[in-house]
Amino acid sequence: MKTLAFLFPLVWATGLTQAQFRYAPVAPQVGQVVSFTYTPQGTPLATDSLIEARFVRYGAPAVMSLSQPAGIKLVRQGADYVGQLTLPRTNVSGMMLLFRNPQQPRRVDLNRGLLYAIPVCDDKGCPLPHALGGQASVFTRSHFLYESDARSDLNRVVQLYELELAEHPDLRPLYWSDYLAALVKQRKPGFGPKVDAGIRSYLASRPKPTLAELTTAAQLYESMGDFTKANAVREQQKTADPAGSLAQKDRAMAVRNQADWTKKKAMYQAFAKEFPTSSYLPALSVMMTDGYYKNNDIRGMLALVNTLPPTQTDVLMLNTIAFQMADEKRDIPTAELLIKRALADLDVQPRPTNIPASQWAGEKANRHRQLQNTYARTLEQQGRHADAWTAYQTVVSPDDIESSDARLNERYFLCALQTNHATQAQARTEEAIQLGLATNRLKAAYRDWYAKQPGQTLASADTHVHELESDLREDLRDELRSVMINEPAPAFSMTDLQGRTISSAACRGKVVVLDFWATWCGPCIASFPAMQQAQARFQSDPNVRFLFVNTREGGPLQRVHSFMERNTYPFVVPIDAQQRVANAYKVQGIPTKVVIDGKGRVRYRAIGYNGDPEATVKELAMVVEMLKEEL
Repeated sequence: MKTLAFLFPLVWATGLTQAQFRYAPVAPQVGQVVSFTYTPQGTPLATDSLIEARFVRYGAPAVMSLSQPAGIKLVRQGADYVGQLTLPRTNVSGMMLLFRNPQQPRRVDLNRGLLYAIPVCDDKGCPLPHALGGQASVFTRSHFLYESDARSDLNRVVQLYELELAEHPDLRPLYWSDYLAALVKQRKPGFGPKVDAGIRSYLASRPKPTLAELTTAAQLYESMGDFTKANAVREQQKTADPAGSLAQKDRAMAVRNQADWTKKKAMYQAFAKEFPTSSYLPALSVMMTDGYYKNNDIRGMLALVNTLPPTQTDVLMLNTIAFQMADEKRDIPTAELLIKRALADLDVQPRPTNIPASQWAGEKANRHRQLQNTYARTLEQQGRHADAWTAYQTVVSPDDIESSDARLNERYFLCALQTNHATQAQARTEEAIQLGLATNRLKAAYRDWYAKQPGQTLASADTHVHELESDLREDLRDELRSVMINEPAPAFSMTDLQGRTISSAACRGKVVVLDFWATWCGPCIASFPAMQQAQARFQSDPNVRFLFVNTREGGPLQRVHSFMERNTYPFVVPIDAQQRVANAYKVQGIPTKVVIDGKGRVRYRAIGYNGDPEATVKELAMVVEMLKEEL
């Protein structure tokens, strides 16, 4: 121990004086009480009147997880502060301290980043092994510095590791990777070859490197950006452990990447048989379940699901599949079996690691409602409305109406009609209509039911639904007023598909809706059913006209004729072959809807389609109604 004993004055005295920090006994041993004196003069705490010590113990790398920082109350004695601590009896090679103002924790004395150290000695007064490497571990394996918003000095860390290994070469298996990782972070010129040599030297010194050592070596190469050598080491890992995690990962990736469905099934079955407890198997099982469904192999999907333990099923995916099958009336009994399995698995599955424990009860209840909703759908699609109504009672709540889904509200009321519970569902349905969370089908069904109630008629039911939506309409009016514009409408003259001339002059005094579109535009075509509904609302109104202006087509006119012949939409389609009208109306993309008022002013312009036909119809119809009021 002579070498290390010689180095200790340099290592512990650097950055401080004997008067700054001193302790007794000078060679403390495990289990002893150490008294120390701190003099803040000349430090960042020189003017502070309230000071505390913070300490962390250190030792071998494996025990650093035990090193939780703790505080020590100090007693002021003149210009000094005095405290004491008790050295543990095990897993300790020393203590490192800092001093700070407890009321302002960022006011701290870190001894210029070196911290203050108290090494633990043996009965001969020689520092224990890990006396220096343990200090480096404080900087690299603990968060002691970070609580003071400080960072470690990598030069100091490297120096400490090198001194420890020089004194105790036998500790190399414990420090080799930490030391090389510090060199990588230090990034001094020539660090790459030095780290590479260190990795090779260490692995060569081991008769049979462990998987953990090979993993660490690969990670070191990756941190250097040398992925070729990292991959070579990982191949060595696979050879050393052909059934290990890396080999399983490669096999799992091969299953994922296999495009041929028949081969994919065979590869998955082989993987599941060979690695039944693999951490990669649950994700593969979910993928295969989805694969069976997408390949329309419902029987195969059900067979797979029936073989899986609850931990390998994704209940939300099963829910999605079951709901889609039920909604499409596609093998509904199997959909019911799937959702029942999902409900059973949800009850026994552990909390997912990505969901905090404090949130799991609420999330689990939410998932249960989603699954029960699907279960109710499978029942009603089989005509078992009474059972579906019972299931819906666990799904809907008077408190969740504002966050509810319009289609759920529709199904709930229709089920209520089938089971003579419409009166019970009335309040919720009316609130859904008031909040805009009711489909057209729901509103029509509710209106028809209401009209049959004592003292009511179809006219009074229409009035009632209209009144329920009054606040919603006013909100929409206010919103639209804020986005409406007032610009001159450029004159236009176009020829439609029937060869008729369509001009702005002929539309004078009318509210005109221009829908700019092209046959290649997916969103344009997707919006047509909604636009057809909007046009139908005003088909008997001579003061409203819809024009579907084909523009930016980029192809033969016959393509437009063919499209309209295939789809038979009752649209007037003027052709804007040169995009003159589109450019004049500031069309930046399609679909674009432009509404012109009766005075020849552009009052509304909207680009794109949001995928919600009811919202599109409602908004466009409201714009037209508002402009009609100005005629």
